Amino acid sequence: MIKAESIENLKSIIDIVDVIGNYVQLKKQGSNYAALCPFHSEKTPSFVVSPSKQIFHCFGCGASGDAIKFIMDIEKLTYPEAIEKLANMYNFKLEYTSSNNFVHIDLLEKVNSFYISNLYKNKEALNYLKERGLFDSTIEKFQLGYAPGSFEQIQFFKNANLNNKDLIELGVLNESGEYPRLIERITFPIFSQSGKIIAFGGRTISNHPAKYINFTNTKIFNKSKTFYGLNFAREHILRSKKIIIVEGYMDVIMLHQAGIENATATLGTALTKEHLPILQKLKPNITVAYDSDTAGINAALKASKLLYKEYFEGGVVLFDEGEDPADAVKKNKNIQEIMNNKISFSDFIIEYTLKKYNLKNPVAKKDAIEEIKSYINTLPELLKEDFANKAARFLQISPQFLKVKTKNFSQNLNSNKKIDIAEASIIKTLYENPEIMNEIVEYLTPEMFKTHSYELSEIYKENFENPKLIEIVLRDDVKIHDLKTLKNQIRKILIPFYQEKITQIKLNEHVETNKKMHMLKMLNLKLLRLKKGELVESDSTF
Repeated sequence: MIKAESIENLKSIIDIVDVIGNYVQLKKQGSNYAALCPFHSEKTPSFVVSPSKQIFHCFGCGASGDAIKFIMDIEKLTYPEAIEKLANMYNFKLEYTSSNNFVHIDLLEKVNSFYISNLYKNKEALNYLKERGLFDSTIEKFQLGYAPGSFEQIQFFKNANLNNKDLIELGVLNESGEYPRLIERITFPIFSQSGKIIAFGGRTISNHPAKYINFTNTKIFNKSKTFYGLNFAREHILRSKKIIIVEGYMDVIMLHQAGIENATATLGTALTKEHLPILQKLKPNITVAYDSDTAGINAALKASKLLYKEYFEGGVVLFDEGEDPADAVKKNKNIQEIMNNKISFSDFIIEYTLKKYNLKNPVAKKDAIEEIKSYINTLPELLKEDFANKAARFLQISPQFLKVKTKNFSQNLNSNKKIDIAEASIIKTLYENPEIMNEIVEYLTPEMFKTHSYELSEIYKENFENPKLIEIVLRDDVKIHDLKTLKNQIRKILIPFYQEKITQIKLNEHVETNKKMHMLKMLNLKLLRLKKGELVESDSTF
């Protein structure tokens, strides 16, 4: 965690007029400043900034707070992220307690400086980037570098007095500490939303079978929850209310170079549920622009299904066969025009699901209808009818064939009245202390709760006005924990969760023996650590 005195020292040098002036046009009005409110539409200024009190207030929508609150609201950041954003703006060095995830950030900065210094010493690596069409300014902006041979890196780590345990913990060295994770690769630093380096990816230039690799998950990095390039794209996404999601580093970099600066990428994985909280905070219209090969189309289909049923607006862009966004930029194609010709998520889901079937064959058509019905069953009630009618038009059948059972809403309203005090106490603690979410999010995912998984998901999304959360918070029998007790409570919930996982895998006859043995080994190690009093990171693999 960031030290309290460090936050206070930062606050003492912040000028709220300077901070807010970066986002809205302020006009002097007596001893205060006025502006049109950035949080709601208005024609007459009702947004006031007080330099003497160092606060802002909107008399129209009620938004108010200090500079930190303004950054949180305008940038959709958590409290720690907003602090770090302001620290970057003022070139202020924050101090952390030993338990904070970002305590070793300086180490990764030193590693990155070493990689950058090596890029211009390696003609092959530099030529590769130039051949892909990158400008020097782009290479500099994204801080691209080169990881040399193992011996050279190990020597640098020793000479720079970098701690081996820290290097292993942050993913720079492999688990045994014998060699670096990235060897003879172009390096792509991966940044947190507030602009701190949290991991690296690498692209081989030595014909290694793994063309691209990312760091494995660490205590400060989870690739299933991270978008590459979001630190550069965030401001543009918030202004345009649009985001482009692509597959790779080079796609993001080339799009930014072409002026498409709201582009981001998932990191070696398809879009997952774990990415959604970030997107829900940004609330953008989403364009999925994956490669046009079979794998890319399948990933786009999976992403579309996930996004559509979560009420996201947007669609999918398909590039010419064998082409990706980076190729299109290099060929000077009209990227903006391509992005505008997207297929809506619902149309894409229907069209590319049905493409798998020969609809002239009655048996195949029946199978297609069953797959569409199966997806409709997963949709919220408000989306079912519209999607069914659209799919029926594609299939040239009556919507009656796609009718699915509607849930009984009155029954649902009363179905979740029971409360689990242990789970509820964790939720209430996070509600009252949102700044500690970063301390536990790596260990606890909504699926680990049996009763209140929905409420935990809403907490992570910071939907603090959700009535179900308010119900828990207002209960006197639900206590708030200190950080130590909270972690212990989480550990008690994780032990039976992983025990159940082990049982499920043992009974699963569809998992091949080698994979099953590996999974059981990893889960048993997690369980052993939990029983010793440690917390263990969640892993979507299991």
